[in-house]
Amino acid sequence: MAANSGATPGQGVDAHGNPVIDPTANVVAILVAAVNRIDDLRDAAVKRQDDLRQMEAESLRREAEMRRVYDEQLREAESKRIDAIRAVDVGAVNRAAEVAATQAATLATQVAVSAETLRNQVQAAATASTIALNAALDPVQKAIDDLRKAQYEAQGQRAQVVDARGASGNVLAWIGGAVGLLGIAIATISIVLSQAGR
Repeated sequence: MAANSGATPGQGVDAHGNPVIDPTANVVAILVAAVNRIDDLRDAAVKRQDDLRQMEAESLRREAEMRRVYDEQLREAESKRIDAIRAVDVGAVNRAAEVAATQAATLATQVAVSAETLRNQVQAAATASTIALNAALDPVQKAIDDLRKAQYEAQGQRAQVVDARGASGNVLAWIGGAVGLLGIAIATISIVLSQAGR
């Protein structure tokens, strides 16, 4: 032991006498492999997060596109619905205008027919009144003509008759007769006019 005190130790051996291998190189290799594996795992995790972010962005983009398309379809459907409602309203207004025009034309025709009928009735009534008035006035006119004739004859006879009393009595009688005939004529005319007015 004293002889070996200054000497370097030799290679170590294990319990079986086999030389011992220094584990440092193996440990370093294992550690390097572990660090590389950790780097690979870290890179994989970063890539996974990048992929997730990209997938999320893609998903949001697709969702936004779907919303845009769906909103556009909704707008088109709403526009078509409103156009259909407007078309129905325009159709109803047009139909109401057609009905009103038809009613106005029918009413105008009825008014024209009524006016023509009334005009014909008034004309017929006027003609009948004229005929009735002429028929009623003919006897009165004849009576007046007879009265004038009698008056002229009476005047001629009066010139021949000297008796003033008798002549004046005849004139008074003729005047009374004429007044009576005139009263009958007026009564007849008013009766005819009242019947024609009905």
